[in-house]
Amino acid sequence: MTNEAQPHETTSAHTTPGFRLGDPGDVVIHAGPRLSPRLVSVPTRHSEHLIDLVAGDDLFDSVTGLLKTLDVSGLMVEFVAGEFGRIDYVYPAYGPDAERPMSFTTEFHHAGPAVLCHASATVGAKGGEPFAHIHASWLTEEGLAEGGHLLPGTLVGPNGMRLRVFALADAQQLSEADPETGFFAFAPTALHTPAAESAQGSVSMSESAQGSSNAVISRVRPGELIDDAIVAICREAGFDSAEVRASLGSTTGAVFFDGTAPWPAVEFTHLTGSVRGALGDDPRLRLDAEVVDVAGEVHAGQLVLGANPVAVTFELLVLPT
Repeated sequence: MTNEAQPHETTSAHTTPGFRLGDPGDVVIHAGPRLSPRLVSVPTRHSEHLIDLVAGDDLFDSVTGLLKTLDVSGLMVEFVAGEFGRIDYVYPAYGPDAERPMSFTTEFHHAGPAVLCHASATVGAKGGEPFAHIHASWLTEEGLAEGGHLLPGTLVGPNGMRLRVFALADAQQLSEADPETGFFAFAPTALHTPAAESAQGSVSMSESAQGSSNAVISRVRPGELIDDAIVAICREAGFDSAEVRASLGSTTGAVFFDGTAPWPAVEFTHLTGSVRGALGDDPRLRLDAEVVDVAGEVHAGQLVLGANPVAVTFELLVLPT
């Protein structure tokens, strides 16, 4: 749900709530003040890198260390293949009451090894220090699918791990307390460089002199439909066709074409998709995702459009095609 597992109140797994549950896709109104704008977007140049991690690497130290290695202040990351060693994690849980229906479980540990299925990360800073928000799913040695919100202490497994890293040249990600939801959340912020300032307002789809293409990173606030948000981001940036990569966040349950995951929150281990005709009257989207629910179960499929509002926050990377 957030980039830091500091909920209103932690619960054990499968705790039964004492309030009425909604249906998957029902909007949650949070107790804090409703903030504007609902979409916070920053255009940026980006470069793409394949990075290999080796057995025993600390996952959080490794991904946050890439900020210095790549000389940027923000990253979006897709996990391509590999293996976890130790995994420390939580997953969504019911909150204490109807006004605060979302929380996290207590901490779980998996001794590993476990094969990576999907994972995504946003990397930036919190309190002036490098910080990462990582959601993942994996297969245990027994063949069980598990997943959740990873915590520091997670290690790379014996067969290593490969990452696809999108380095953001003109933007940073800052984790701050969100008064609307009561959670911490990443928000993109423009870096005040000549290239960044010239990119504000409209985004050209031509390549930069450094050979990197343009991108937009966005934070979507609660209650906004994820597909509507993506179309709005494309229109603001001038992207008629685009792809969504390396994106993660939460929705209020999940509604797939072939099933649902329960309300009030699921966390996405990844979101990918394509947009066509965003500047016209009939945009066409396809969004594929995997989520972890309040029972720790993993669901995947194609999202139904107009049915998946953000629960706490969503962190999107949109690239023109």
